Amino acid sequence: MLIAASALLILFAWFAGPRRFAEAVLLTRSALDPVFDLTKAGGLEDMGVGAAVNLSVLVVAAACVVTRPRVSPAPAFVLWLPLLLVCLVSWRFAPDPGAAFRLLMLLTTHAAFCLLAFYLVRDRADLRRFLLVIVAGSIVPTLYAVLQLAMGWAVFGEDGTRVYSSFPHPNIYAFYLMTILAVVLTLLAGATSGARAANGFRLSPRLRRALVLYVPVLLGLILLTKTRSAWAGAGLILLTHGLLFDRRTLLYFLGLPVALLAVPEFAERLADLQQGNTMDAYEKLNSYAFRMLLWQGAMTWFWERPLFGWGLSSFGHYVAQFFPLPLENDTIDSHSVYVQFLFETGLIGLLAYLWLYARTLALIARLITRGERWAWMLLAMTAGYLSMAYSDNMLYYLVPTWYMWFVLGGACALLVQRRAVRRQPVPLPA
Repeated sequence: MLIAASALLILFAWFAGPRRFAEAVLLTRSALDPVFDLTKAGGLEDMGVGAAVNLSVLVVAAACVVTRPRVSPAPAFVLWLPLLLVCLVSWRFAPDPGAAFRLLMLLTTHAAFCLLAFYLVRDRADLRRFLLVIVAGSIVPTLYAVLQLAMGWAVFGEDGTRVYSSFPHPNIYAFYLMTILAVVLTLLAGATSGARAANGFRLSPRLRRALVLYVPVLLGLILLTKTRSAWAGAGLILLTHGLLFDRRTLLYFLGLPVALLAVPEFAERLADLQQGNTMDAYEKLNSYAFRMLLWQGAMTWFWERPLFGWGLSSFGHYVAQFFPLPLENDTIDSHSVYVQFLFETGLIGLLAYLWLYARTLALIARLITRGERWAWMLLAMTAGYLSMAYSDNMLYYLVPTWYMWFVLGGACALLVQRRAVRRQPVPLPA
Protein backbone atom coordinates (compact mmCIF):
# COMPACT_ATOMS: atom_id res chain seq x y z
CA MET A 1 0.00 0.00 0.00
CA LEU A 2 2.83 2.38 0.89
CA ILE A 3 4.62 1.82 -2.43
CA ALA A 4 1.43 2.03 -4.49
CA ALA A 5 0.22 5.20 -2.79
CA SER A 6 3.63 6.83 -3.09
CA ALA A 7 3.78 5.98 -6.79
CA LEU A 8 0.33 7.47 -7.42
CA LEU A 9 1.19 10.67 -5.57
CA ILE A 10 4.51 11.07 -7.37
CA LEU A 11 2.76 10.49 -10.72
CA PHE A 12 0.23 13.15 -9.80
CA ALA A 13 3.04 15.55 -9.00
CA TRP A 14 4.78 14.65 -12.26
CA PHE A 15 1.74 15.41 -14.45
CA ALA A 16 0.17 18.23 -12.43
CA GLY A 17 3.44 19.87 -11.41
CA PRO A 18 4.88 20.64 -7.98
CA ARG A 19 2.67 23.72 -7.58
CA ARG A 20 -0.57 21.79 -7.93
CA PHE A 21 0.86 19.02 -5.76
CA ALA A 22 1.68 21.48 -2.96
CA GLU A 23 -1.74 23.13 -3.27
CA ALA A 24 -3.44 19.74 -3.04
CA VAL A 25 -1.49 18.80 0.09
CA LEU A 26 -2.11 22.18 1.74
CA LEU A 27 -5.80 21.99 0.89
CA THR A 28 -6.47 18.46 2.14
CA ARG A 29 -3.80 17.22 4.56
CA SER A 30 -5.29 18.85 7.67
CA ALA A 31 -8.47 16.74 7.38
CA LEU A 32 -6.97 13.37 6.48
CA ASP A 33 -5.50 11.96 9.70
CA PRO A 34 -8.63 9.87 10.48
CA VAL A 35 -8.51 8.41 6.97
CA PHE A 36 -4.79 7.68 7.12
CA ASP A 37 -5.17 5.95 10.48
CA LEU A 38 -7.39 3.38 8.80
CA THR A 39 -4.67 2.54 6.26
CA LYS A 40 -1.77 1.89 8.64
CA ALA A 41 -0.32 -1.57 8.35
CA GLY A 42 -0.82 -3.60 11.51
CA GLY A 43 1.82 -2.79 14.10
CA LEU A 44 3.96 -0.64 11.81
CA GLU A 45 3.64 2.94 13.00
CA ASP A 46 2.96 5.51 10.28
CA MET A 47 3.28 2.93 7.48
CA GLY A 48 0.03 3.85 5.76
CA VAL A 49 -0.99 6.38 3.13
CA GLY A 50 0.20 9.16 5.45
CA ALA A 51 3.74 7.85 5.12
CA ALA A 52 3.26 7.81 1.34
CA VAL A 53 2.41 11.53 1.43
CA ASN A 54 5.57 12.16 3.46
CA LEU A 55 7.66 10.22 0.98
CA SER A 56 6.12 12.01 -1.99
CA VAL A 57 6.87 15.40 -0.40
CA LEU A 58 10.53 14.41 -0.10
CA VAL A 59 10.64 13.19 -3.71
CA VAL A 60 8.96 16.33 -5.09
CA ALA A 61 11.27 18.61 -3.11
CA ALA A 62 14.33 16.69 -4.35
CA ALA A 63 13.00 16.85 -7.93
CA CYS A 64 12.66 20.63 -7.65
CA VAL A 65 16.31 20.89 -6.59
CA VAL A 66 17.45 18.74 -9.53
CA THR A 67 15.22 20.15 -12.28
CA ARG A 68 15.18 23.84 -11.40
CA PRO A 69 18.80 24.96 -11.24
CA ARG A 70 17.90 28.65 -11.61
CA VAL A 71 16.43 28.66 -8.11
CA SER A 72 19.10 28.25 -5.46
CA PRO A 73 18.23 25.94 -2.56
CA ALA A 74 21.05 27.48 -0.52
CA PRO A 75 18.83 29.64 1.74
CA ALA A 76 16.80 26.61 2.84
CA PHE A 77 19.94 24.49 3.19
CA VAL A 78 21.55 27.12 5.42
CA LEU A 79 18.51 26.95 7.67
CA TRP A 80 18.06 23.20 7.91
CA LEU A 81 21.32 21.40 7.18
CA PRO A 82 22.97 22.00 10.59
CA LEU A 83 20.04 20.45 12.45
CA LEU A 84 19.57 17.58 10.02
CA LEU A 85 23.26 16.71 10.04
CA VAL A 86 23.35 16.67 13.85
CA CYS A 87 20.29 14.42 13.91
CA LEU A 88 21.80 12.15 11.26
CA VAL A 89 24.95 11.67 13.35
CA SER A 90 22.86 11.22 16.51
CA TRP A 91 20.79 8.54 14.78
CA ARG A 92 23.91 6.43 14.34
CA PHE A 93 24.22 5.81 18.11
CA ALA A 94 20.53 5.91 19.05
CA PRO A 95 19.31 3.08 21.32
CA ASP A 96 16.25 2.59 19.09
CA PRO A 97 17.38 3.10 15.47
CA GLY A 98 13.88 2.59 14.09
CA ALA A 99 12.30 5.33 16.23
CA ALA A 100 15.29 7.59 15.57
CA PHE A 101 14.99 7.10 11.80
CA ARG A 102 11.27 7.98 11.90
CA LEU A 103 12.03 11.19 13.77
CA LEU A 104 14.83 12.03 11.34
CA MET A 105 12.50 11.53 8.38
CA LEU A 106 9.83 13.62 10.11
CA LEU A 107 12.24 16.52 10.50
CA THR A 108 13.35 16.06 6.90
CA THR A 109 9.76 16.48 5.69
CA HIS A 110 9.57 19.75 7.65
CA ALA A 111 12.66 20.92 5.79
CA ALA A 112 11.27 19.68 2.47
CA PHE A 113 8.06 21.66 2.89
CA CYS A 114 10.10 24.78 3.65
CA LEU A 115 12.27 24.07 0.60
CA LEU A 116 9.22 23.67 -1.65
CA ALA A 117 8.11 27.20 -0.74
CA PHE A 118 11.40 28.61 -2.04
CA TYR A 119 10.67 27.03 -5.45
CA LEU A 120 6.96 27.82 -5.62
CA VAL A 121 6.67 31.34 -4.18
CA ARG A 122 8.03 33.74 -6.78
CA ASP A 123 6.22 36.92 -5.76
CA ARG A 124 3.66 38.32 -3.34
CA ALA A 125 0.76 37.10 -5.48
CA ASP A 126 2.02 33.53 -5.14
CA LEU A 127 2.33 33.89 -1.38
CA ARG A 128 -1.19 35.36 -1.16
CA ARG A 129 -2.56 32.43 -3.16
CA PHE A 130 -0.90 29.84 -0.96
CA LEU A 131 -2.04 31.60 2.22
CA LEU A 132 -5.62 31.53 0.97
CA VAL A 133 -5.26 27.83 0.09
CA ILE A 134 -4.09 27.15 3.65
CA VAL A 135 -7.11 29.00 5.06
CA ALA A 136 -9.44 27.14 2.69
CA GLY A 137 -7.92 23.86 3.88
CA SER A 138 -9.02 24.67 7.43
CA ILE A 139 -12.72 24.77 6.56
CA VAL A 140 -13.28 21.00 6.69
CA PRO A 141 -11.56 20.58 10.11
CA THR A 142 -13.57 23.56 11.39
CA LEU A 143 -16.86 22.05 10.24
CA TYR A 144 -15.88 18.71 11.74
CA ALA A 145 -15.02 20.40 15.05
CA VAL A 146 -18.43 22.06 15.10
CA LEU A 147 -20.05 18.68 14.40
CA GLN A 148 -17.98 17.15 17.21
CA LEU A 149 -19.32 19.71 19.65
CA ALA A 150 -22.90 19.43 18.42
CA MET A 151 -22.93 15.62 18.66
CA GLY A 152 -21.08 15.44 21.98
CA TRP A 153 -18.07 13.66 20.45
CA ALA A 154 -15.51 16.14 21.79
CA VAL A 155 -14.89 14.32 25.08
CA PHE A 156 -11.18 13.62 25.39
CA GLY A 157 -10.27 11.16 28.13
CA GLU A 158 -10.39 12.52 31.68
CA ASP A 159 -10.09 16.13 30.48
CA GLY A 160 -13.77 16.44 29.64
CA THR A 161 -14.79 18.37 26.56
CA ARG A 162 -11.74 19.25 24.46
CA VAL A 163 -12.32 19.73 20.76
CA TYR A 164 -9.73 18.06 18.53
CA SER A 165 -11.48 17.88 15.13
CA SER A 166 -9.65 15.62 12.65
CA PHE A 167 -6.42 15.62 14.68
CA PRO A 168 -5.29 12.89 17.09
CA HIS A 169 -4.92 15.25 20.08
CA PRO A 170 -6.40 18.63 21.14
CA ASN A 171 -2.91 20.12 21.52
CA ILE A 172 -2.08 19.38 17.89
CA TYR A 173 -5.35 20.91 16.75
CA ALA A 174 -4.69 23.93 18.96
CA PHE A 175 -1.36 24.62 17.30
CA TYR A 176 -2.94 24.16 13.87
CA LEU A 177 -5.64 26.68 14.79
CA MET A 178 -2.98 29.10 16.05
CA THR A 179 -1.19 28.80 12.70
CA ILE A 180 -4.41 29.41 10.75
CA LEU A 181 -5.19 32.42 12.96
CA ALA A 182 -1.75 33.85 12.18
CA VAL A 183 -2.26 33.26 8.44
CA VAL A 184 -5.68 34.95 8.47
CA LEU A 185 -4.36 37.97 10.36
CA THR A 186 -1.31 38.11 8.06
CA LEU A 187 -3.64 38.45 5.07
CA LEU A 188 -5.68 41.11 6.87
CA ALA A 189 -2.53 42.93 7.97
CA GLY A 190 -1.25 42.96 4.40
CA ALA A 191 -4.57 44.25 3.12
CA THR A 192 -4.70 46.90 5.87
CA SER A 193 -1.15 48.14 5.47
CA GLY A 194 -0.93 47.95 1.72
CA ALA A 195 -4.31 47.75 0.02
CA ARG A 196 -3.21 50.48 -2.38
CA ALA A 197 0.52 50.01 -2.01
CA ALA A 198 2.99 47.67 -3.62
CA ASN A 199 3.66 45.79 -0.39
CA GLY A 200 0.11 44.63 0.34
CA PHE A 201 -2.09 41.62 -0.46
CA ARG A 202 -4.96 42.23 -2.85
CA LEU A 203 -8.19 41.11 -1.14
CA SER A 204 -11.71 41.80 -2.34
CA PRO A 205 -14.09 43.41 0.20
CA ARG A 206 -16.12 40.18 0.39
CA LEU A 207 -13.01 38.10 1.09
CA ARG A 208 -11.83 40.53 3.74
CA ARG A 209 -15.21 40.35 5.49
CA ALA A 210 -15.10 36.56 5.39
CA LEU A 211 -11.63 36.52 6.95
CA VAL A 212 -12.68 38.99 9.64
CA LEU A 213 -15.69 36.82 10.52
CA TYR A 214 -13.50 33.71 10.62
CA VAL A 215 -11.29 35.12 13.39
CA PRO A 216 -13.81 34.71 16.25
CA VAL A 217 -14.58 31.17 15.06
CA LEU A 218 -10.90 30.26 15.28
CA LEU A 219 -10.57 31.90 18.69
CA GLY A 220 -13.58 30.03 20.04
CA LEU A 221 -12.18 26.70 18.86
CA ILE A 222 -8.76 27.51 20.35
CA LEU A 223 -10.46 28.09 23.69
CA LEU A 224 -12.33 24.80 23.37
CA THR A 225 -9.12 22.83 22.84
CA LYS A 226 -8.24 23.83 26.43
CA THR A 227 -4.58 24.06 25.43
CA ARG A 228 -3.14 26.78 27.64
CA SER A 229 0.05 27.30 25.65
CA ALA A 230 -2.04 27.83 22.52
CA TRP A 231 -4.11 30.40 24.41
CA ALA A 232 -0.92 32.31 25.15
CA GLY A 233 0.30 32.00 21.55
CA ALA A 234 -3.03 33.17 20.13
CA GLY A 235 -3.02 36.07 22.60
CA LEU A 236 0.40 37.16 21.35
CA ILE A 237 -0.77 37.01 17.73
CA LEU A 238 -3.90 39.04 18.53
CA LEU A 239 -1.88 41.57 20.50
CA THR A 240 0.58 42.03 17.63
CA HIS A 241 -2.21 42.59 15.11
CA GLY A 242 -4.10 44.91 17.43
CA LEU A 243 -1.14 47.11 18.28
CA LEU A 244 0.34 47.33 14.78
CA PHE A 245 -2.57 47.03 12.33
CA ASP A 246 -6.11 47.24 13.71
CA ARG A 247 -6.93 48.32 17.27
CA ARG A 248 -10.34 46.68 17.01
CA THR A 249 -8.60 43.29 17.30
CA LEU A 250 -7.84 44.16 20.94
CA LEU A 251 -11.57 44.02 21.66
CA TYR A 252 -11.32 40.23 21.63
CA PHE A 253 -9.46 40.44 24.93
CA LEU A 254 -12.59 41.94 26.48
CA GLY A 255 -14.41 38.71 25.70
CA LEU A 256 -11.96 36.60 27.70
CA PRO A 257 -13.50 37.37 31.14
CA VAL A 258 -16.93 36.65 29.68
CA ALA A 259 -15.72 33.29 28.36
CA LEU A 260 -14.19 32.41 31.75
CA LEU A 261 -17.46 33.23 33.50
CA ALA A 262 -19.72 31.57 30.93
CA VAL A 263 -17.68 28.35 30.75
CA PRO A 264 -16.31 27.45 34.21
CA GLU A 265 -14.11 24.72 32.65
CA PHE A 266 -11.88 27.45 31.16
CA ALA A 267 -11.27 29.00 34.57
CA GLU A 268 -10.70 25.55 36.06
CA ARG A 269 -8.09 24.88 33.39
CA LEU A 270 -6.15 27.95 34.54
CA ALA A 271 -6.73 27.28 38.25
CA ASP A 272 -5.34 23.76 37.81
CA LEU A 273 -1.84 25.25 37.78
CA GLN A 274 -2.33 26.60 41.32
CA GLN A 275 -2.74 23.17 42.85
CA GLY A 276 -1.17 19.75 42.55
CA ASN A 277 2.39 21.02 42.84
CA THR A 278 3.49 18.37 45.34
CA MET A 279 4.81 14.91 44.59
CA ASP A 280 2.52 13.00 46.96
CA ALA A 281 1.02 10.99 44.10
CA TYR A 282 0.89 11.12 40.34
CA GLU A 283 -2.81 11.93 40.33
CA LYS A 284 -2.24 15.04 42.45
CA LEU A 285 0.38 16.55 40.19
CA ASN A 286 -0.85 19.14 37.75
CA SER A 287 0.45 18.93 34.19
CA TYR A 288 3.14 21.58 34.63
CA ALA A 289 4.44 20.12 37.91
CA PHE A 290 4.58 16.72 36.21
CA ARG A 291 6.62 18.23 33.37
CA MET A 292 9.02 19.93 35.77
CA LEU A 293 9.65 16.64 37.57
CA LEU A 294 10.19 14.93 34.22
CA TRP A 295 12.67 17.58 33.03
CA GLN A 296 14.61 17.53 36.29
CA GLY A 297 15.14 13.79 35.92
CA ALA A 298 16.25 14.24 32.30
CA MET A 299 18.75 16.93 33.25
CA THR A 300 20.48 14.60 35.72
CA TRP A 301 21.31 12.34 32.75
CA PHE A 302 22.05 15.22 30.38
CA TRP A 303 25.14 16.25 32.36
CA GLU A 304 26.66 12.83 31.75
CA ARG A 305 26.72 13.52 27.97
CA PRO A 306 26.30 17.29 27.60
CA LEU A 307 27.76 17.75 24.12
CA PHE A 308 26.18 15.03 21.97
CA GLY A 309 23.44 13.55 24.17
CA TRP A 310 22.15 9.99 24.34
CA GLY A 311 21.05 9.56 20.73
CA LEU A 312 18.11 10.66 18.63
CA SER A 313 14.71 9.59 19.96
CA SER A 314 16.32 8.18 23.12
CA PHE A 315 14.24 10.11 25.67
CA GLY A 316 11.34 7.66 25.62
CA HIS A 317 13.78 4.74 25.71
CA TYR A 318 15.50 5.85 28.92
CA VAL A 319 12.79 7.82 30.72
CA ALA A 320 11.66 4.95 32.95
CA GLN A 321 15.19 4.78 34.39
CA PHE A 322 15.40 8.38 35.59
CA PHE A 323 11.76 9.33 36.24
CA PRO A 324 10.68 8.51 39.82
CA LEU A 325 6.96 7.93 39.12
CA PRO A 326 5.29 4.99 37.35
CA LEU A 327 4.56 5.50 33.66
CA GLU A 328 2.08 3.87 31.32
CA ASN A 329 4.01 1.41 29.12
CA ASP A 330 7.19 2.62 30.91
CA THR A 331 7.63 5.49 28.49
CA ILE A 332 6.57 9.07 27.81
CA ASP A 333 7.72 11.85 25.52
CA SER A 334 9.69 14.83 26.84
CA HIS A 335 6.88 17.41 26.53
CA SER A 336 9.55 19.98 25.68
CA VAL A 337 11.44 20.36 22.41
CA TYR A 338 14.36 22.05 24.21
CA VAL A 339 14.71 19.32 26.82
CA GLN A 340 14.40 16.66 24.13
CA PHE A 341 17.20 18.15 22.03
CA LEU A 342 19.42 18.63 25.07
CA PHE A 343 18.88 15.04 26.18
CA GLU A 344 19.06 13.37 22.76
CA THR A 345 21.55 15.53 20.80
CA GLY A 346 23.25 17.57 23.54
CA LEU A 347 24.21 21.21 23.34
CA ILE A 348 25.24 20.76 19.70
CA GLY A 349 21.72 19.72 18.72
CA LEU A 350 20.00 22.45 20.72
CA LEU A 351 22.25 25.11 19.18
CA ALA A 352 21.47 23.79 15.69
CA TYR A 353 17.75 23.94 16.47
CA LEU A 354 18.03 27.48 17.84
CA TRP A 355 20.08 28.48 14.77
CA LEU A 356 17.20 27.37 12.55
CA TYR A 357 14.78 29.76 14.22
CA ALA A 358 17.25 32.57 14.85
CA ARG A 359 18.13 32.64 11.16
CA THR A 360 14.47 32.51 10.14
CA LEU A 361 13.55 35.34 12.50
CA ALA A 362 16.44 37.40 11.14
CA LEU A 363 15.18 36.91 7.56
CA ILE A 364 11.63 37.84 8.53
CA ALA A 365 12.92 40.92 10.36
CA ARG A 366 14.83 41.92 7.22
CA LEU A 367 11.63 41.54 5.25
CA ILE A 368 9.91 43.92 7.65
CA THR A 369 12.64 46.54 7.31
CA ARG A 370 12.09 46.44 3.55
CA GLY A 371 8.45 47.45 3.84
CA GLU A 372 6.59 44.15 4.31
CA ARG A 373 4.90 45.11 7.58
CA TRP A 374 2.53 42.13 7.47
CA ALA A 375 5.56 39.95 8.28
CA TRP A 376 5.18 41.08 11.90
CA MET A 377 2.41 38.49 12.11
CA LEU A 378 4.84 35.76 11.08
CA LEU A 379 7.20 36.84 13.84
CA ALA A 380 4.31 36.52 16.30
CA MET A 381 3.38 33.09 14.92
CA THR A 382 6.98 31.86 15.27
CA ALA A 383 7.23 33.25 18.80
CA GLY A 384 3.99 31.44 19.65
CA TYR A 385 5.42 28.19 18.28
CA LEU A 386 8.64 28.56 20.27
CA SER A 387 6.66 29.22 23.45
CA MET A 388 4.59 26.06 22.86
CA ALA A 389 7.79 24.13 22.16
CA TYR A 390 8.80 24.82 25.76
CA SER A 391 6.03 22.61 27.13
CA ASP A 392 4.85 20.33 24.33
CA ASN A 393 6.03 17.70 21.85
CA MET A 394 5.99 20.02 18.86
CA LEU A 395 8.49 17.98 16.83
CA TYR A 396 5.86 15.28 16.33
CA TYR A 397 3.08 17.65 15.27
CA LEU A 398 3.54 16.98 11.58
CA VAL A 399 0.62 18.72 9.87
CA PRO A 400 0.61 22.13 11.60
CA THR A 401 4.41 22.29 11.41
CA TRP A 402 4.25 21.69 7.65
CA TYR A 403 1.86 24.61 7.25
CA MET A 404 3.96 26.88 9.44
CA TRP A 405 7.20 26.12 7.61
CA PHE A 406 5.63 26.54 4.19
CA VAL A 407 4.44 30.01 5.24
CA LEU A 408 7.83 30.92 6.71
CA GLY A 409 9.65 29.52 3.68
CA GLY A 410 7.36 31.46 1.34
CA ALA A 411 8.00 34.71 3.19
CA CYS A 412 11.77 34.12 3.11
CA ALA A 413 11.50 33.31 -0.61
CA LEU A 414 10.21 36.84 -1.24
CA LEU A 415 13.40 38.20 0.27
CA VAL A 416 15.51 35.91 -1.91
CA GLN A 417 13.55 36.90 -5.03
CA ARG A 418 14.20 40.58 -4.27
CA ARG A 419 17.92 39.90 -4.05
CA ALA A 420 17.84 38.01 -7.36
CA VAL A 421 16.05 40.89 -9.10
CA ARG A 422 18.58 43.40 -7.78
CA ARG A 423 21.50 41.28 -9.02
CA GLN A 424 20.17 40.99 -12.58
CA PRO A 425 22.32 42.99 -15.01
CA VAL A 426 20.76 46.12 -16.40
CA PRO A 427 20.61 45.94 -20.24
CA LEU A 428 22.66 48.60 -22.01
CA PRO A 429 20.84 50.90 -24.41
CA ALA A 430 21.21 50.00 -28.06
